[in-house]
Amino acid sequence: MAAPFVSFTSKALGTILRGQPLTKCVFPKVHLSVYNPKYVEPVLDKDTLTKGLEDGDARHHMPIKAPTTDLSISPLFYDDDVRKFTNMMMKTGNKERVREITRKLFENIKHMQVEKYNKATTDEERSQIECNPITIFKTAVENCKPLLTNIRVVKGGVAYRVPVCARPSDQRFRAMKWIIESCRDKERRIPMENKLTWEIMDAYNNQGKAVRKKQEVHRICESNRAYAHLR
Repeated sequence: MAAPFVSFTSKALGTILRGQPLTKCVFPKVHLSVYNPKYVEPVLDKDTLTKGLEDGDARHHMPIKAPTTDLSISPLFYDDDVRKFTNMMMKTGNKERVREITRKLFENIKHMQVEKYNKATTDEERSQIECNPITIFKTAVENCKPLLTNIRVVKGGVAYRVPVCARPSDQRFRAMKWIIESCRDKERRIPMENKLTWEIMDAYNNQGKAVRKKQEVHRICESNRAYAHLR
């Protein structure tokens, strides 16, 4: 693979030195997979895994690739939002510790909601109580997402804070960052999973420090709306 690359580079360099424009740049394709072609894709369908493969299926005797994190059927850590939140909360690469905190966080939320559900006296009250911690977590993050953000624009030597619409990826990043920072600002003696539980439940009810940060960003954007034409 090295010889074609060297010859192509020398040819391109000679073309540039002669003053001729280099119109096309083609590099050979390189196979970067860690698996050879004999490996087959993993089976992720739950019905197929429950029934099992047929007797004549060739996959009984063929090597299978390991499933990636975004293709796994695990319901907890391989959710896209939970995985992003776990990575943002991690420090010094200690993912096992962060996963344990996340697991306890969802356990605390589940226990709190089930206790409320058992104390409810009517079916109407019970129908309004959400007991799925993943749904509560996603709703809390959604309530903290800012619709607008500020960018710095320089015009005539003067810097302006111009409000613009936030991208979906930026909205999720800011919401999770505010939740984590709000927990780290609290008393250090309290376990992190307890602080996260309180903050996420507050955000689920449109309360708490993370939601106030979102509202503050919206107020700043509202005060700078006169500069919206500069974006």
